[in-house]
Amino acid sequence: MQEKNDDIVIEDDPDSTAPAEAQHKLREKLKQAEAKAKEYLDGWQRSQADFVNLRKRDEEAKVEFIKFANLSFMEELIPVLDSFNIAKSGGHKDFEPLYNQLVKVLKANGLEEISPIGEIFSPHEHEALGMIPTDKHGEDHKVLEVLQKGYKLNGRVIRPAKVKVGEFISN
Repeated sequence: MQEKNDDIVIEDDPDSTAPAEAQHKLREKLKQAEAKAKEYLDGWQRSQADFVNLRKRDEEAKVEFIKFANLSFMEELIPVLDSFNIAKSGGHKDFEPLYNQLVKVLKANGLEEISPIGEIFSPHEHEALGMIPTDKHGEDHKVLEVLQKGYKLNGRVIRPAKVKVGEFISN
C-alpha cells in the first residue's frame, strides 16, 4: 500500500528486511521533505520581500511624479515672476501685494528662488554670463551680481540664476 502526499511517498512493505532500515528510509524522506519545505519557504519569503520592495519603489515613484507634475505650469509662471520683478525695480510698488501672494502660493507648491549673491559660483545652480574684476581675494569665484533670478522646484533646479562672478586680480 502506498500513501501519496505532495511528493512524500511512504511505503508499507511487509517484506522489509529490518525495521531499522525502514526507519532510516523514513528519516531520509523526512529530511528531503524538510529541505523542500525550507526551499519553498525561502522562495515565498524572497517573493514577499520583492513585492514589498516593488511597492516601496512604486510609492517613491508616485511621490516623485506628484512633486514634479506641475513642473511645466511652474515654468510658465516664472516669466510672470520676472515681469513682476521688473515692474518692482521700475518703481511700481502697487503690484507688491499681488506679487507676494503669488510667491506665497508658488512656495507652498515647492518653488523656491535661488538667491546666490555672495555664494561661491556653482554650475549646477548658476549660469555665468560674465566676470567682474575685483581686488578682494574673498570675492574670487563668488556671485557678485544676479542678472536673472533662478528657481528650484522641490530642490531641483528648473532655471539656473544668470549671474556675474567675481575674478580676483592681484595688483
